[in-house]
Amino acid sequence: MESSEPTSRTYAAVDLGSNSFHLLVARREHGELRVLDRIKDMVRLGGGLDAEGNLDPAVQNRAFACLARFGQRLRGIPQHNIRAVGTQTFRRMKNANAFLMIAETALGCSIDIIAGREEARLIYLGVSQGVAGHDGRRLVIDIGGGSTELVIGEGLETLETESLQYGCVSLTRRFFADGRINRERWDKAVNSVLAELQELRRRYLAAGWDTAIGSSGTIKAVEEICRRLGWREKDISADALALLRDRLLQFDTIDEVQLPGLTERRHPVLVGGLAMLFACFEALELDTMAVSPYALREGVLHDLLGRLEQRDPRDTTVEAFVKRYSVDRDQAERIRNVALRAFDKLAEGLFASAGYRNLLGWAAVLHECGLSVAHSQYQMHSGYLVENSDMPGFTRQEQLFLATLVRYHRRAIPGEYTDLLPTRLHEPLRTTLLCLRFACILCRSRDDEIPGFRLSGSDHRVTAGLDAEWMQSHPLTLFDLKQESAELAATGIEFRVSPSPAS
Repeated sequence: MESSEPTSRTYAAVDLGSNSFHLLVARREHGELRVLDRIKDMVRLGGGLDAEGNLDPAVQNRAFACLARFGQRLRGIPQHNIRAVGTQTFRRMKNANAFLMIAETALGCSIDIIAGREEARLIYLGVSQGVAGHDGRRLVIDIGGGSTELVIGEGLETLETESLQYGCVSLTRRFFADGRINRERWDKAVNSVLAELQELRRRYLAAGWDTAIGSSGTIKAVEEICRRLGWREKDISADALALLRDRLLQFDTIDEVQLPGLTERRHPVLVGGLAMLFACFEALELDTMAVSPYALREGVLHDLLGRLEQRDPRDTTVEAFVKRYSVDRDQAERIRNVALRAFDKLAEGLFASAGYRNLLGWAAVLHECGLSVAHSQYQMHSGYLVENSDMPGFTRQEQLFLATLVRYHRRAIPGEYTDLLPTRLHEPLRTTLLCLRFACILCRSRDDEIPGFRLSGSDHRVTAGLDAEWMQSHPLTLFDLKQESAELAATGIEFRVSPSPAS
């Protein structure tokens, strides 16, 4: 027992970025996280992706090899103490689900693809863990390989989040693909970013901030170069950036660039990252920027701890939906309670992971949000709203899972209902969808006269047991339940109803 205790208090975050993959392992001690291990591998995943989203085989194999090494370090850490996230390149990747099947096997755990604004939220959370002395409102800028996140927040709460589809890898590939550097190319790169920042600029300047903080490899590299050249003791200034730009433009090609403090791994993408940072300074009228040692992986780790300790940001997101779309709270709670009771009765027989219980509960709360659009086909409107809204705290797969549940909680279930989700989510989707549809049928009258029921299942066969007298006095509900047998057949579940003592 003593040997397993440290493992149960060990947590890991895996950040699969467009330029580099990071693994952070930490242990919870006296209410704080103590870092045990950091592993970084410059995979350059984004550099291997073509315009159609196809991944170069050599880069793919490099990624799998890195994930296998990470997987060895993760062995022995409980699965619920690990979270891995994929960012911009995963969002752009064609056939991402096929890649994920092999990647998750190599890593030994699931990989969540997160949206740009969710990435921004997690970066801000990570940076906020190490900003002692920087009170008040903060602007955080994180330049990754495939995207750049910009956030304004106070404390641990974000006020503005944005993700631009430019990063050090993507800018370098677009404007300096053949390795040549000159002022004309530099200006085109900076102006392209400035155009993207135009709308954001007005909004962010109006919001204001007290301190600007930068994070991740490009910004840390720029600070180190400026320090080595004697331009700054710490942090980054607009004057130092201008000097570094002029120094960089003295070279004709990327290969010729020699700057003190510039590592071999950062060397190929510095020019794109510097152009991105230069544009951010200009658009947001920055004079100086502090540099944080923390970034996305620290945010992922702290967010994971919050979920495990019932401080889940997804609860806040769902509550905002309820208010925005005037959801009938009483009906949502009825269906949630019945759906979760059904899940608990089926969980053992159908091997449903407890991790999907929360998703089922949130789907039950959100399933009628589409009524705010129109009653006809409202389940389709609900699905659209859930799939396409910004939902802080939810990964892309979780959001698609929720959208599928609410879209198909009633009426016909098409054969392709699982197509948006990776294979590992098909089975839990089948089980949770049954629970939600069953609850919606029992609660159709929108009152509190909800019968007790038995629900048992194994090997895709599910039997619902209801009191015989109740069934006789509720012919509409009984008709719906019998119709459900035909609908659920599309999911591969054999569903039947029988008289039974209720529980």
